[in-house]
Amino acid sequence: MRIMIAGGGTGGHVTPALAIAEELRRRDPLLELVWVGRAGSLEERMCRAADLVFRGLPIEGWTRTRSPRVVLTALKLAWAVTRCYFWLHRFQPRAVIGVGGYASLPLVWTAQQMGIPTFIHEQNRRMGLANRWCARQARRIFLSYADTVGEYPRDRALVTGNPVRRAFLDPPPRGEALARLELSPDLPVVLVCGGSQGARTLNQAMENLLQSGQLPPAQYLWMCGRDAVNAARKVVSAASLPVRVFSFIDDMPAACVAADLVVSRAGASSTAELAVLGRPAVLVPYPHAADNHQELNARAFAEAGAAILIPDTECDAERLGSVLRELLADPARLAAMAQAARSLAHPLAAETIVEQILTDLT
Repeated sequence: MRIMIAGGGTGGHVTPALAIAEELRRRDPLLELVWVGRAGSLEERMCRAADLVFRGLPIEGWTRTRSPRVVLTALKLAWAVTRCYFWLHRFQPRAVIGVGGYASLPLVWTAQQMGIPTFIHEQNRRMGLANRWCARQARRIFLSYADTVGEYPRDRALVTGNPVRRAFLDPPPRGEALARLELSPDLPVVLVCGGSQGARTLNQAMENLLQSGQLPPAQYLWMCGRDAVNAARKVVSAASLPVRVFSFIDDMPAACVAADLVVSRAGASSTAELAVLGRPAVLVPYPHAADNHQELNARAFAEAGAAILIPDTECDAERLGSVLRELLADPARLAAMAQAARSLAHPLAAETIVEQILTDLT
């Protein structure tokens, strides 16, 4: 069977698509799969690492303000559609799967004009622009939240949850995770991560907490991003608490399993992984995400009792330190938050999506 996947821009789009690709490969060892996204992007790097065929497009996000750049963006989009028509005509896929982000639009829209079955997956609580444009002609729309906000044909929508990679479905035992990360089982562990690029707000709050000596007693794993790692290590060198600094954590399943509490942005993949692993969280939504979708994701977890939501503008050292002290002093509350997180999990999301696609194609 031949399948094409389109989308990217952020890990929140790429990671679920990789999980779907994993499941497709598991079902069909002879699967021929091609991924289309933006050239030189995160999705290209992750596809290469996963040994997936990748086709790059010279596209960029559509500006939502009046700007002369709109003309250049439109020209790039027209060229991308032309390239997608050529690839679709030559590859003749059985179906196209779009996972959102502006990188998904050219391939999914072109496939729809050619009569090729298309399926889309929305990771966030608010449907993104590309998926909204393509939803009307999609054969099936897979949702992560039952109350997803946006215009789409409700009769073709199916709530599946957000797929996560198999490494998160079969993580190491906590004792093994602690050993891998050289952590003591006798102290609580806090994982602070702002995504693959780090988060300036979280990094600043951590630096101020360390410099003031107000960071609550615990072991810390701090993923601060490549640009901030040198400054973070300098601050940590004078700290009395065990704080390990990473520009990026490759073994994120182990880091999450080891953590008693996670401080994170509220991207779709991050929240889905926290749910599957049952980890209590402090969520600080990125305020400039498209359609403010991270805040809606975080609110879903806060409303379920799985997380504390701190708006980005309020996440300073004083507020973050207070929340950490309060939660670390209350293991029963952390346990209740962990259980609430598990209630939001959809561990079979990738299997459900692939099974529905195969059913619809027969």
